[in-house]
Amino acid sequence: MIEIKNLNKTFGDLVVLDGIDFEVEDGQSVVVMGKSGQGKSVLLKLITRLLYPDSGEIIIDGDVLGSLDSKGLDQCRLKFGMLFQSAALFDSLNICDNVGIGLKANNRYSESEIDSITKESLRRVGLTDVGDKFPAQLSGGMRKRVGLARVVAMKPKYILYDEPTTGLDPVTSSQIAKLIKEMQEDMNVTSIIVTHDIPTGFFLADKIGLLDQGNFSFVGSVEEMKQSKIESVQDFISGYKEEANLKLR
Repeated sequence: MIEIKNLNKTFGDLVVLDGIDFEVEDGQSVVVMGKSGQGKSVLLKLITRLLYPDSGEIIIDGDVLGSLDSKGLDQCRLKFGMLFQSAALFDSLNICDNVGIGLKANNRYSESEIDSITKESLRRVGLTDVGDKFPAQLSGGMRKRVGLARVVAMKPKYILYDEPTTGLDPVTSSQIAKLIKEMQEDMNVTSIIVTHDIPTGFFLADKIGLLDQGNFSFVGSVEEMKQSKIESVQDFISGYKEEANLKLR
């Protein structure tokens, strides 16, 4: 379980997060939505301690991040996998080495075990014949799949997704969203998905939080968000009309 209590983050005079309270239950798929610049990606970086808050607490499975020493923080981070917006692959490594890089750093696996886990992870995301290729040889959607395979290989408890469908065409976006849902169900992980893509967010969410001006103006289910009369909610979804039933095709 992830608990966020009175979380605050500023950059100079810019208030990004202003007293956020939020919970993510084990096994949930939680979507964080909002317009650009509302702090969605910052929230993910605070949860993984890539950034530090100005004040407030983040509690992971009962451990207060701010009270952990470096060893404890490293152990906590092993619970997380993150799919970055750009997939964040290493251009100089082939696909198998990209997927297996975390396993090698872990120093717990033999080369044969790494090879087996890497191939299985690529199979799970629908890529069985790209191991010897390099990132530049793949499409944007395929690079996203490789990034997800790298996450899956580490068997995390929590997976964080930063704009997983940004820059992809509608068909590829739908494929990635369906793949994320499959991973959620097959691995029984807890997911936090940051996106401003309404169809993807509604398709994936057990719970949605809408960030607006530093805090959540709405937290609830998909149906509750669709029916909400909150002005910020209506403003956010006003451009989304003809596909409001939100079933990905």
